[in-house]
Amino acid sequence: MSSVANNNPNSPAFLDDSPTTLTKTPTYEYYGFVIYLISFFAYGGWLLWAYLPEGTLDKIGITYYPNRRVKPLMKKFPNLANPHSRYWALAVPVWIFAVALYVFLVFISYNLLTTAPFDSFNTFTDEFANVMKPGDQTRMTESAVPELQDIPIGVVNACLYQSDAWLEAWEDDNN
Repeated sequence: MSSVANNNPNSPAFLDDSPTTLTKTPTYEYYGFVIYLISFFAYGGWLLWAYLPEGTLDKIGITYYPNRRVKPLMKKFPNLANPHSRYWALAVPVWIFAVALYVFLVFISYNLLTTAPFDSFNTFTDEFANVMKPGDQTRMTESAVPELQDIPIGVVNACLYQSDAWLEAWEDDNN
């Protein structure tokens, strides 16, 4: 009788015999949430500083903020006309966005330039390749993770350029 009670997950004996596992909660989630909150409030403060006039900031009680006029910059670069800190509050994010866009476009261009053409010898496969066969994906259940396979370049082209006739011919050849 006691062995049956110990095998029953709802019995108190089963619950007492179970080992307690203490999992250390990863602190990355907490750090991420705190960083999110800090960045949210920093962005809000930046918006207030960039768009509210000095008088409004003084009425709120914010009297310590970056100088509106940068005198050392005027001495160094006399050709700059009225270098306000608010200019930099808008110029720096615009420059960061432009650099990010440039890096994104350069990365895509570099990948397009370094991709081998379809008739290149680098696109051929050898006997060690795990080439996909027709029907491999249809036998799997919906929740299964497919095996890692090499997709033939013709199948990729047929999918990209909507060539159903080529796909049917490939399936007929390989069945």
